[in-house]
Amino acid sequence: MTNSDQTKRSLVFVVSILIMAYGLWVSTIGAMAVQSADLFATWLAAEFYHAGQMDQIYPAAGRFFTMTTPSEWWDRAVQTDPEGRIFPYIYPPLWVALFSGLTPLTDFATFDLAFLIVHQIALFGTVVCASRLLNLHGQAQLVFVALTYVALTNTMPALLALSENQPQILVSFLIVLAFERMHTGHARQAGAVLALAAAIKLYPVLFVVIFIGRRQWRALASFAIVGGGLGLASIALAGWPLHAEYLQLIKTMTRSVVITNNSYSIDALISGVVWTDHITYVRSSSLADGDLGWYAIAKSPLWATISAILTLAALAGAATLAARNPNDPFVLPTLAVALALLSPLTWSYTYLTAFVFVGALPARLGKVGWGVAIGIAVVFFRSTPLHQLGLVYPFLSYGWVVCGLVIMVFFLSLLAALWRSHQSEGEGADASRPPAPFLPMPNRG
Repeated sequence: MTNSDQTKRSLVFVVSILIMAYGLWVSTIGAMAVQSADLFATWLAAEFYHAGQMDQIYPAAGRFFTMTTPSEWWDRAVQTDPEGRIFPYIYPPLWVALFSGLTPLTDFATFDLAFLIVHQIALFGTVVCASRLLNLHGQAQLVFVALTYVALTNTMPALLALSENQPQILVSFLIVLAFERMHTGHARQAGAVLALAAAIKLYPVLFVVIFIGRRQWRALASFAIVGGGLGLASIALAGWPLHAEYLQLIKTMTRSVVITNNSYSIDALISGVVWTDHITYVRSSSLADGDLGWYAIAKSPLWATISAILTLAALAGAATLAARNPNDPFVLPTLAVALALLSPLTWSYTYLTAFVFVGALPARLGKVGWGVAIGIAVVFFRSTPLHQLGLVYPFLSYGWVVCGLVIMVFFLSLLAALWRSHQSEGEGADASRPPAPFLPMPNRG
């Protein structure tokens, strides 16, 4: 290696470290400036669990899910944080049972800070795992990780997730880690990690179709064993009645659509743009912003059936793609976006599992890939004034529609990347090893 090459490598290393430090600083300062409403829901539910008030863990059952909280949450929230925002707890009983032991030992501020540290590590880890799935090494991996991390920490999906201390960050990390483990030949670890993700939010169970499509039976068996063990442990710890209530909540949520400026799903877009006469305004469960809110709508039986059929079709399509592209990492983000688009409750940060692969699109699609990657970065940039595009409905801006359309373009680009990979494999190329998308490796002398 020449002195010039060594200097370039050193410069790239230093710049990459500075870029990542900037992303860490910006996102951490921003996250600490607001109260983490999503994590606050977990804390409040854990407090009620510790007090034995099991009727205050989950919101009361209704005809459809409105994202409102149990009856006594407001009074408790005033005591904990008078300026706080509150949302309902919608995760498995296991976590309130575990965290309930912490509520008498510490306060929410400490709990919040601890999870912000965990989530920052998880967000960075998700990017690293994606780079390993893409088979990037050395300088190419460093640049990919640095640019992807700084892009995420300067765009609204990740910033919102960090600000809310959203469990989706940890779930995305575990999903990508699971397939990184599978990619490196650790099938049992892959299944176990995916099972842990499904124990936080149920939907990661759907990613097993990739294991099925690729006939990765050890990973599937590990998922079943660890997932079953976690489920039994949860029932033993929290009891069956609370789980029955949780399952009823999930059933109600699948028959509902919640529409906000951060809801980028097909159901939300259709409801907020086409069926505006049928949506219901819901006042924000907020102590600080009582005049704000969102919209919700109940799905008709036909609508719910169509959604279920489309989801099954997406799962079947993903299994087929996985079978035809056994080494292609793009199957994972493609399925992640498809499931998010078809979910009735999808937020901008639900797409984090896929966003960590955006930087690899130029390697597959050339100028088109660059256009999609830059477009995503610009549209979701934290300072892009999407709210100034006007309102399609009170509290719903046209910027929300633009973001939803960009997500659909992203999905189409992932399908195109998979198609390009399939064509390349037919010509003898190794699609599992895309070229470095940013900078070439220096010549070794």
